[in-house]
Amino acid sequence: MDYPLTKALAVATLGYSAWVVSSADTLREQLDDPREWELPASRLAFTYAGRDVPISTLALLGGAQGARTAALLRIAGDVTDALTLGSTASSAASRKKAAAVAAGYGVLNALALVLDERRRRA
Repeated sequence: MDYPLTKALAVATLGYSAWVVSSADTLREQLDDPREWELPASRLAFTYAGRDVPISTLALLGGAQGARTAALLRIAGDVTDALTLGSTASSAASRKKAAAVAAGYGVLNALALVLDERRRRA
């Protein structure tokens, strides 16, 4: 199988998207945002799912080139998430947490892509 680590992260992303969308308050709670942020956090969860589900589907069904493209899109999304959430969450602690999680997931996706590329060339 081409890009197994990238595809494993795509499956994890699909699962996370389904979990966050199925519970309106999940993302708000994860960001430690106050109750009045419930509606914006819910909209954000659906926005992320609208981006992450197609990207993950591309990784899983798009062959080797689709997986590579999806990984690059995922990393770009993680960078923008880190920048956006790191500057807009409700408190300094929430901003740090959100930026760290998004950046960490971006690093994880980048590592998976690098390892998958090396394995593919070997």
